[in-house]
Amino acid sequence: MNWNIPVISNKLERIFPCGFFDVMEHLPIHLVHEARLGGPVQCRWMYPFERTIGKCKRFVKQRNRIEGSICEAYLAKETAHFCSYYFDSHVPCARNRPNRHNVVIEIDPLYPPMSVFNQPGRGSKDRTKRGLSSMEYKSASNHVLLNCPEVQPFLNDFVSQFGHGAVYSTFEAWFKECVSASYILSHM
Repeated sequence: MNWNIPVISNKLERIFPCGFFDVMEHLPIHLVHEARLGGPVQCRWMYPFERTIGKCKRFVKQRNRIEGSICEAYLAKETAHFCSYYFDSHVPCARNRPNRHNVVIEIDPLYPPMSVFNQPGRGSKDRTKRGLSSMEYKSASNHVLLNCPEVQPFLNDFVSQFGHGAVYSTFEAWFKECVSASYILSHM
């Protein structure tokens, strides 16, 4: 690979005009040497440091003394974090904040939800609405029906009558008819 890159680069220089080549096309020549010296890229990746510096820059309150303001903000943040270990457990702080998925949902005992819809959690902040295509809707409804334990007896009856091949195409309509017929019979 060390010798192939310059050869390929020379061949490309014959095809493309000179304006096409800049520093970026020259960088792969040094890629093998850099990989040998530095090792895997994650060991010398600057992204975590850039991200931390970006967070620190957002703390700046005094524009004329930026470095001191960043240091003060970083020390205040670290001090608050380590002091939070000594707070009582009932004191809210970033360290003992509950996970967004640990939500207590009050369930009406008269109408217990189906197991498919009995999942605790909250939605994300960036809620966007999107309509489903008819194929996506059919796939989602089949997924819910086939993975719901309350529907398994109906699914077993359907498979014994029609076989496994018809599950995805006709089970939803058959189940709807079966449930509506049993509802009508129970309310007569």
